[in-house]
Amino acid sequence: MGIRGRIALAISFVTALAVVVLGLSVHHISAVERAGQAQSYQDSLLSSALQVYQRDSLLALGAQLDDSTLPPVLMEAVREGRSGTYISGGGDPRVWAATEVDGGKVLSVSAPYPDRDPLQRALDKALVVAGAATVALMAVVAWFVAQSLSRRLRHSAAAARRIAAGEPPDPEALAAGGRDEVAELGRSVHHMATSLAARVEAEREFTADVAHELRTPVAGLVASAELLPHPRAVEMVRERAQTMRVLVEDLLEVSRLDAGRERAQLDEVELPSLVRGIVKRAQGQRGVDEVSVEVVGEGRIVATDARRVERILVNVLGNAAKHGKPPIEVLVEGTRITVRDHGDGYPPELVDQGPRRFRTAAPERGTGHGLGLTIAVGQAVVLGARLEFGSAEGGGAQVVLDLPEAEPPTAEV
Repeated sequence: MGIRGRIALAISFVTALAVVVLGLSVHHISAVERAGQAQSYQDSLLSSALQVYQRDSLLALGAQLDDSTLPPVLMEAVREGRSGTYISGGGDPRVWAATEVDGGKVLSVSAPYPDRDPLQRALDKALVVAGAATVALMAVVAWFVAQSLSRRLRHSAAAARRIAAGEPPDPEALAAGGRDEVAELGRSVHHMATSLAARVEAEREFTADVAHELRTPVAGLVASAELLPHPRAVEMVRERAQTMRVLVEDLLEVSRLDAGRERAQLDEVELPSLVRGIVKRAQGQRGVDEVSVEVVGEGRIVATDARRVERILVNVLGNAAKHGKPPIEVLVEGTRITVRDHGDGYPPELVDQGPRRFRTAAPERGTGHGLGLTIAVGQAVVLGARLEFGSAEGGGAQVVLDLPEAEPPTAEV
């Protein structure tokens, strides 16, 4: 149940509770007042009957002497010299008034006293109708109040989701009116989202600028290495320069993916043939050896960008060769590509949170700058594919790439 339903339900419950308490209170007060009026009337009637009896020795106004049905409680009070009134219950409830007269006799009057009279029933019915109408009205009012509150909270949540997705917050949401706590919270969230978006954009620009600035000196370093006289020095400088060159190229690619400027060039390709070609070209690069390709079922046609698929698989295969153990197995089934090695598997934090840039596994698992899997994830997003990291049955790391299928051609009319 959303916050709208909860607020409306809470207000309706409190209103219903208040209506019930108020109704019971009014009912009790009305019953007490009715009993008091009945007892007062019987007391005045007894006074009139007592005057007639003392003056004329006659029983008038329905008075009785030593009535055998007089309640014992009232009889005892009269014997003690006190006049009083009493309402008896049972199958024939009555209201009594009694007093002692000369000769030790008890003069009493009584009248029927039904549990519910028409006026009491009408009052109770009016209370029920008014209470139900009040609860219904408050439920409607509470729903609209909660709707307004929920709408403003949803705007704040949408701003947080936009910044989490790398998009700028909606500027119209910053102009939302209101001076209450919810409006203040919404403005604070939107200002925070705007500030974070600006920082993220600044970091993207910084990464791109650094990568561009490094590209030129790295290229010069690679060229200068060829001029060194000692073969071992040439080899060491060339190796380090090539590593730096790969890092710079990866940084440029990450900056383009973060900026959302990459667009896939979709073509229909036969997936098994594409995968076999990628694996063949990848073998011998980055230490990728002993890779087997298995195709389950018929080959599928997919609409994808072959260059980006190759970028993903080469990075995944390179990571498997560097951090896992052979053999490396590639399984193509439908539009799904599964890459598995027989090493120790991915760390739990990578499986739960995904790869993070410049964060590699434990030192004993190898070296690297930690951008390969990050680039693979970014390229999968550009392709509209799903890339999942997990553990294979029997041990080892497993990566699953699900590519979208090619849309069936529309028939021409």
